[in-house]
Amino acid sequence: MNLRFLLLAIMLLPLLMLAQETSKIDTVKVIDKPNQVVIAEDGDQVVVNVNGAYRDKDYKYEYRAKPSSKGFVTNQTENHPLSYQFGRCDSTRSKRSFEVFTSDLYMGFGGNSVEQDNRDIIKRSRYDIGILNLIGLGVNLNRTRLSIGMGFNWSRYGLNKPYVWSRGDDGVVGLDALGGEAQNLRTSLLVRSMQFPLLFNQYLGKHWDITVGPIFNWNFYADFNTSYRDGVNNYSVTTHGLYQRKFSVDGIVMVSWKGLGAYFRYEPQSVFKTGFGPEIKNRWTLGIVLRGVGFGGH
Repeated sequence: MNLRFLLLAIMLLPLLMLAQETSKIDTVKVIDKPNQVVIAEDGDQVVVNVNGAYRDKDYKYEYRAKPSSKGFVTNQTENHPLSYQFGRCDSTRSKRSFEVFTSDLYMGFGGNSVEQDNRDIIKRSRYDIGILNLIGLGVNLNRTRLSIGMGFNWSRYGLNKPYVWSRGDDGVVGLDALGGEAQNLRTSLLVRSMQFPLLFNQYLGKHWDITVGPIFNWNFYADFNTSYRDGVNNYSVTTHGLYQRKFSVDGIVMVSWKGLGAYFRYEPQSVFKTGFGPEIKNRWTLGIVLRGVGFGGH
């Protein structure tokens, strides 16, 4: 019987030694709900990086250790090309990263200057609606982001009563006055644009950021619509084929907090090509913007 116990003790000796060795392991750090944990090899050391934690997205922690045996850590990479991110596209990482995103849905009201002869006819007010980045590509480094995107813009320009937009046989846009019998008069010039913003974004804290940059526009379509009633019949006429300025460059400044912000946009160039319509230039817009959601790849 004693021999059996001795043999059993010899067989259990390696397990007892392993348990004793395991008991020597101490807790180095406890991090509640980390956002990102990266384990890598640096020479003969194992490096553990934690980026962001619960209620503190700017949290950083690094731990280095030398493994007890070679080959303890193998090169294993988890490949996640796209990660969905609610709210504005954020950039608070210390390393460079890339992201594809949709952002900056906006609506704004503004004004413009017009040439002397039409100053009392063309309304000084206008409004825009659109999305700045229907799709965008951004490069993040530290707390900055440089991005290029593609979006759409829709602008409306109106006239004071009793004037309406008109177009001659030569394609030149002019202004006509309707007679006193016209009722419920509505007239508007609409310009549709595809826009390509090149933006620099700087994050100022956990929630604040500022964005500046040029916007390159392709004003691909323009028309005007006039509707009124003469007391008996209703009339609605839409005229296409205008000679709007095809390409223009604007500037924009946006300030946002937690993804909701305000913007100011300035457009110095005229709506029409020279000689094909009234001078409507020095356009500006002030409005609100929803910064949007992002699809980020690192």
